[in-house]
Amino acid sequence: MGVALHMEIADKLRERIRSGDLAPGDRLPTEPELERLFGASRNTIRIAVTNLVHEGLIQIQPGRGMFVPKGPIPFFVILSREEGGDGTDSPLDSYSSGVRAAGRKPSIRDFEMRIEYPGREVAGWLEIDEDTQVVVRGSRRFIDDIPYSLQSSYYSMDRVRGTELESRKGIPRGTIRVLAELGYEQTGYRDEIVARMPTPEEKTFFRIGPGIPVIVVYRIAYTNDSTPIRLTVTTYAADRNRPSYDIGEVPERPMASGQISIVG
Repeated sequence: MGVALHMEIADKLRERIRSGDLAPGDRLPTEPELERLFGASRNTIRIAVTNLVHEGLIQIQPGRGMFVPKGPIPFFVILSREEGGDGTDSPLDSYSSGVRAAGRKPSIRDFEMRIEYPGREVAGWLEIDEDTQVVVRGSRRFIDDIPYSLQSSYYSMDRVRGTELESRKGIPRGTIRVLAELGYEQTGYRDEIVARMPTPEEKTFFRIGPGIPVIVVYRIAYTNDSTPIRLTVTTYAADRNRPSYDIGEVPERPMASGQISIVG
């Protein structure tokens, strides 16, 4: 059985977009023009276009036509250097320093600290009971005033009660160092990475259209006796972030268009 015509049309349009033949901001042919181009019915064209709208590759602007979306400049987030991933004890925020090294402007806004009872998932990662409170420290992260990620870190109240981690202010030397001073030195971490569709709140914050997922990184930090001491949940909009890892001796990324190096 052959491939359905609407799928063939979607494949050809998708390839033109991904190859750059149709660049961000370009207007696509009208429905009648696509009908003539592919020898297909209007209904078939609409099915093909709808599929690409759901993938985030086409944006329909009422009264103007169909366009390739103008997305934010992609940012390569080297996860192996985020949140103590490189094993250093630097008080500098690796995300902000990496953004600046790329010649762009970072900002971390709307910092909040709250105390709450964890859900089953958070309690499971921290290996605590659901009736044990956690301290949550969260913020919103921007690049060039465009929202790029959301981040929240969870700490068991049993370990951080009465410490700076309960403060509603930032900690210049970093929370990893504070934990070490409390006797909980981070010696390793595990990342779990999930792709899913955004919640309504995430969709509003990131200002993303239909079909664009988010990438959620759950980082669980451990001491040398395998005690989980921190869970950091970072949510990235998939249309503007390129999460990656550098393992071993590898060259820095070239500062080419769409490729941004994070210098540790």
